[in-house]
Amino acid sequence: MTNRTSFTLPALLLTLLAVLPAVRHATAADSPPASDDAVLVLSFFRDNGQAGIFAASSPDGIHFTPLNADRPVMKPASWPGQALTRDPSMVYRDGRFHAVWTSNWAGNVFGYAESPDLKQWSEPVKVQPFPESLPVADQPRNVWAPEICWDPFQKNYAIFWSTTTKNTKGHRIFVTRTTDGKTFTPAQRFFDQKFSSIDGMMAFDAQGAADPNAGRWVLVLKNEEEIKNGGKNLRLTFAPADFSKPWEPVSGPIAGPGSTIRPKEMAEGPSLLRWQGQWFLYWDAFANGHYSLATSPDLKTWTDRTAELTMPAHPRHGTVFVAPKAAIAPATTGATP
Repeated sequence: MTNRTSFTLPALLLTLLAVLPAVRHATAADSPPASDDAVLVLSFFRDNGQAGIFAASSPDGIHFTPLNADRPVMKPASWPGQALTRDPSMVYRDGRFHAVWTSNWAGNVFGYAESPDLKQWSEPVKVQPFPESLPVADQPRNVWAPEICWDPFQKNYAIFWSTTTKNTKGHRIFVTRTTDGKTFTPAQRFFDQKFSSIDGMMAFDAQGAADPNAGRWVLVLKNEEEIKNGGKNLRLTFAPADFSKPWEPVSGPIAGPGSTIRPKEMAEGPSLLRWQGQWFLYWDAFANGHYSLATSPDLKTWTDRTAELTMPAHPRHGTVFVAPKAAIAPATTGATP
């Protein structure tokens, strides 16, 4: 498989789709499995990400049990200088787990791989979303915390990450898109509110409408500015389902400094999804050595549920997503991947 981005005609077409309103429609096939046939899965890393990607599952979003006997479900790729598996993000769709991860603190690539069962994985792809032809001042210094999301309207996977360059003060959130995990569109700025922001993660809010195309996207992110400048907390912004309008101005803090939820704890690595009639927002309270959780009926009023949350030991910055119970069954056996 390729070890860098390919710029083919399909890739150029996908690039246009990334910035133009989508003309397709979401269908029932794009919906997650019914809750009675599904569980929540957390992908995460430990330490510096040198051991691989770990996973845990939960029937209720509160109590998570390690998969694969608490051993990595995926080992790191053997890429010189890019062999970490930090900030893993996964999504389950069309019978496969799709994973992305940060492969090092510095560099211009991230990792991508697929699996049918969280045990057997495809050859990892070293994705280089920024073209080498960019001026030196626009070349990425890092590619941090990629998050993967299925876009049912554009019919492709959107992958977001944060990058800083010589020309930017702080981090900005970029996006690439892929349909096959082999060809990726060139990097484009996806969210830029003129402050340093990282750890963007997107979820869809149908807002109770019968027509799914009437809903909106929700982007949760970390304000990476210093606490004294209003940062180190989580915030929300919204955009129409077809991206016909830009992201709205960000909300005030909803978790971390400046908010009413865990105001004395810095927050990062958010993961947002709707589950059993509520919104679940997870994040890594890294400086305090634990994971946190808040729930909301409407993305406005939040309840701190951290005290109820049980997790495997020492999870770091991951993603919680929905998967069928049968899909994770092989990973419950404890067999070495």
